[in-house]
Amino acid sequence: MSYLVLARKYRPQTFADVIGQEHVTRTLQNAIRRGRIHHAFLFCGGRGTGKTTTARILAKALSCEKAPTPDPCNVCPACIEITNGTSVDVQEIDAASQNRVEDIRELRESIRYAPVRGKKKLYILDEVHMLSTSAFNALLKTLEEPPPHALFVFATTDPHKLPQTILSRVQRYDFKLVPTARLVEHLGSVLGQEGIVFEPAALQLVAREGQGSVRDSLSLLDQVLASTEGTLTEEQASAVLGVADRGLIVGLGRAIVDREPASALQLIDSAYGRGFDLLQLAKTLLGHLRDLLVISVVKDPLPLLEATPSELEELKSQAEHSRGRAEQLFHRMMRVADETSRAALPRYVLEVGVVELCSIEPMQPIGELVDRLEHLEERLSGASPARPRSAAPPAGGEEPRPFAASTARPAPRPEPSRAPVGAAIAAPAPVSVPVVAVPAPMAPAPAPRVAAAVATAPIASITPPIAEHVVPPVVLGELADFQQTVSRILTEYPLLAILDDARPVVWQQGTVVLGFEKDTSLEMAEPKRQSIKAALSDILGSEIALDLRLDQAARPMDPARWSRHELQTQAVSDDKMARKREAEQHPARQLLSDAFGAVSFLSPTLLDEVS
Repeated sequence: MSYLVLARKYRPQTFADVIGQEHVTRTLQNAIRRGRIHHAFLFCGGRGTGKTTTARILAKALSCEKAPTPDPCNVCPACIEITNGTSVDVQEIDAASQNRVEDIRELRESIRYAPVRGKKKLYILDEVHMLSTSAFNALLKTLEEPPPHALFVFATTDPHKLPQTILSRVQRYDFKLVPTARLVEHLGSVLGQEGIVFEPAALQLVAREGQGSVRDSLSLLDQVLASTEGTLTEEQASAVLGVADRGLIVGLGRAIVDREPASALQLIDSAYGRGFDLLQLAKTLLGHLRDLLVISVVKDPLPLLEATPSELEELKSQAEHSRGRAEQLFHRMMRVADETSRAALPRYVLEVGVVELCSIEPMQPIGELVDRLEHLEERLSGASPARPRSAAPPAGGEEPRPFAASTARPAPRPEPSRAPVGAAIAAPAPVSVPVVAVPAPMAPAPAPRVAAAVATAPIASITPPIAEHVVPPVVLGELADFQQTVSRILTEYPLLAILDDARPVVWQQGTVVLGFEKDTSLEMAEPKRQSIKAALSDILGSEIALDLRLDQAARPMDPARWSRHELQTQAVSDDKMARKREAEQHPARQLLSDAFGAVSFLSPTLLDEVS
């Protein structure tokens, strides 16, 4: 007699024998008991999870002598024929090869005939997603209103490829991948019936390679048994399947968490010499690091691991040693596995990647770093200890940030942006700026009254740059301050905003000469000459002679001769320089150096403040 493979020999024959799909079998049994059997079913899920097997059991439940029954007898002629695949009332169609519209037309013709032996005719279409669009369209009407004796079961691994018109006419059942622990239990039951002695670790290895598929797991077990004599061991299973055994993976994990690159390289060399697939080794090691991460965050991790209870203590020990870097190890190993799959020399890529894993330093939580910085602040400043984080915030407001408070950062300045038209110019805050000695121009000293007026002006605190061209000082005479006068004019005459760019070349009783740095500004001011003259006469209280000219000389040293726009621009520049000095001299730099040693700082980048 020819040999029958384990996947066929131990194929489930009743709903109770199907493992891992209780949510499907229970629903089908209840539907049979209550007589609520749909005329079309869709079984979808991964390969080897029991879709076709369940369809055959359903056919027996509806064709048995006791039908309809949730527990077919498997001894009557109808059950035996379905089990052997010789029943004329149960037709299994490979939709991957018979996917033409002509094949579906033949199926429609055969549906009209009544069953020969049983009470139902069952059509099982495997890989139904391979049908052509025309074939699906030809099946729609028959699928929606089939004869009373006809029943359809569609099986597919890609349900998303089915048209919505098909999905709306069927009852869908999703088959799940079988957990590794359940597969180990099933494989152990099969080997027990075969009378073969085995090591549990060997079945764990086979089940993990089966990846949730019962059929794949039994096929791999068949392959291992074919080359095994006596007791089935983990070493034999790993050698036949070409995958790393559990001891090798655990040893690699221990070498990584203990930072022993020499041991890790020796283990990789051993695996390479034994003929293991290095890509499979990298993937298995990635799964091991994933287990360490799960253990570090889950209180009861065993249901989420592909490990035995005896291995759990070693995994917990490795997870403890990798605390603070388990996530880093996983992400880096994920890149190593990807690079190994694409490398011409995968061994070298894997070895260098594992050596890098051994050198990864743990990341410290940001909360601990902040606590250390606060402790350093307290020691440097001699202040009382900061209030604990768990304490309640002060009443009536939000808890202040201790870092910002202890470093005593000054309050933000008012925004130094250009003032609106007509608004008075506020004096900027005094800034400590190094004084540069400038040779005095060869000009007669101003009158004491004039010097006092300049000293008390709001712009006295601004340090002007050194001008390339020295212009004689403005003659103020008895007129009011130029900046205040322009502000009043812009308040009362908003259309004269061009005065924002005017310099007082001559500013004295009876005569006013205004200079503009740009040709365009002068061209805009000329049409408004009479309006400017009338506004000045009105504000100053006397008639004046007005002249407008181009003034492209360098900005004067005396701020009293600047235009209103130049004054505001200088205020903004001074404020930015002050903020840059504050950033470069901030106490936080010294605190970071004390906490982390030699620290290099980038030059501060100043951003415009937004109100």
